[in-house]
Amino acid sequence: MNQDLKTYSSVSWEHVLNDTDDIIEHFREMNFQSLKNIEIISRTYTRDNRLIILITANNINGNLFRIIIDATSGIPTWQQFINVTYDQGEDTNIKIILCGENYSNKIEDYTAGGIFEIGNLVRRNNKCDITTYLVNGISCDKNGQKRIKNCDVEEGPDEAYIDPSQSLPSKRQVQEAEFWTGYYFPEWATEPIGIEDDIIDCWAPGYSLCNNLKTEASWDDNGFFIKLIGEKGNETIQWIWDNKKGKIENQYPDCLVALETEDGKPYAISVRILDISMTDLINMTPSDKWYYGEYVFGQEHVFCDIIEGAIGDYNNMMRAA
Repeated sequence: MNQDLKTYSSVSWEHVLNDTDDIIEHFREMNFQSLKNIEIISRTYTRDNRLIILITANNINGNLFRIIIDATSGIPTWQQFINVTYDQGEDTNIKIILCGENYSNKIEDYTAGGIFEIGNLVRRNNKCDITTYLVNGISCDKNGQKRIKNCDVEEGPDEAYIDPSQSLPSKRQVQEAEFWTGYYFPEWATEPIGIEDDIIDCWAPGYSLCNNLKTEASWDDNGFFIKLIGEKGNETIQWIWDNKKGKIENQYPDCLVALETEDGKPYAISVRILDISMTDLINMTPSDKWYYGEYVFGQEHVFCDIIEGAIGDYNNMMRAA
């Protein structure tokens, strides 16, 4: 971070939790009455103008607790959750995501997040016995000066039960889910994420088609793929490969188009549309991720149009036979 940005962040956050008295008052509002001997270990700032505070404290039994507060004046973000869970806050006992807004209208430069998505992740943490809070408590004036306001705990340990069957996802799983949930899913313009939805493991974007077929979009370190998938030995897939492969290749010139088989029987046709790795995508800017979220959504519709036309031709051929 350059010195000008560091100075701006320092000034804009100077009235937020800048001494132990402020932190004690903040903890009191969150009902942390039993913590004492509070000490600020560090205050740092991020390039996207977040405040990170590391704190130590003792509980009534004298046990040492390490606490992280990751604060933004905007909506809670996936980056905050990743930071408190896997990065700076990995070995802390209490993790607090502090925000100023619950929702935003999605625009190109906005980092993905919001009360539904991050609340979902925080609840999952607490089910895994990882004490995490999502708190709305930051205001920001027209000059960009941040201040603490009345704190509302949006999600915390009291809202969840420890579930032995719930596993903590890896950092990479969360980073991949950020793209699908945060940057792709809004293109659907549908109901918001539910607090109990599995937004880590249950993502296979795609559409159900007739003839027991479906499409599926995926992105890994080999690139972005769309597939037509059916049961092993599906005759429609073989017919499309034999008769419509050229149409698919014309739509996706210079892209790898392949027939996937198992035991010599076809079950999928795949197209690698981009060779950008998921690792590269994870490290892109929010505006780039918004672009590719929209791109995936659009390519799914293009692919579906081709495949639905091909299925229609196959069915017409079978009816005429």
